[in-house]
Amino acid sequence: MFNKHLIPNTQNLPEGKALNITVEKYNFLVTKQKGQIIAYENLCPHQKKPLNCSSDSVLDEEGDYLKCHHHGALFSPLDGTCIIGPCIGSHLKKATVGIEQGNCYLLLA
Repeated sequence: MFNKHLIPNTQNLPEGKALNITVEKYNFLVTKQKGQIIAYENLCPHQKKPLNCSSDSVLDEEGDYLKCHHHGALFSPLDGTCIIGPCIGSHLKKATVGIEQGNCYLLLA
């Protein structure tokens, strides 16, 4: 059984943008890519630190990749794979997203 947690503002989330949300004691990155809402735990696999520092954007300067601001690792927003950096080949931990009546929810076990 999952606990549903509403992801606020997903209807207004622009394509290729990301937002941070905290649910229970966990921090997540939510992004819209090719019309799909995708969420990851906000932890770099390199040293288990959040990708962003405080309110910094989690995207690189061009907005194409999720970026760890501690070591510069870049992650594909589509599948969470590290393509550049000290954890190349590792993945961000994907969270389960559900849609119900037009709203998006994080589904936590």
